[in-house]
Amino acid sequence: MGGTQWLRSALSLLLAVAILAVALPVAFGSGAQGAGVDPVEVYASSSLLSPAAAGTAQLSVSGLVPGQSRSALVRVGNPGSAAVLSLSSQVADQSAGAALSSVLLLKVEAAGSGETLFNGSLARMHRLGLGRFAAGAQHSYRFTVTLPGSVGNEVAGSSMSAAFAWTAS
Repeated sequence: MGGTQWLRSALSLLLAVAILAVALPVAFGSGAQGAGVDPVEVYASSSLLSPAAAGTAQLSVSGLVPGQSRSALVRVGNPGSAAVLSLSSQVADQSAGAALSSVLLLKVEAAGSGETLFNGSLARMHRLGLGRFAAGAQHSYRFTVTLPGSVGNEVAGSSMSAAFAWTAS
């Protein structure tokens, strides 16, 4: 097996094991926070983001190899009263080398308008204001995660887990 192919196989296996072994939805509680605020509903179109506890989704990049991207369309609904929604991330790196979250690229776009809400390393995405959602409103967002083709041995032995939470206030 060639050096590049071995590295891709090893990174893929490492990512799959790390993402499946560590989950963070509990870190976000049960979704909506604050008295009188209704929970947020999250639906995803692919296994890149898997809805977990109310208002949360777990990121899974298992099998992602250098130079590859994956996307998911996420629909966020507000089944209760009008509220201001935000999106936050919780990332935990377990690094033997470079932090994996610092090399994974994340792009979050409003699906209807194509407006880019975030574009950078996963490690830098902390909190995004999504604006006011009317009672019963739904909005869609496209999440794209890319592992750049230039990634090499600096992430060998690194793993991470990441979760996203939508909260209403």
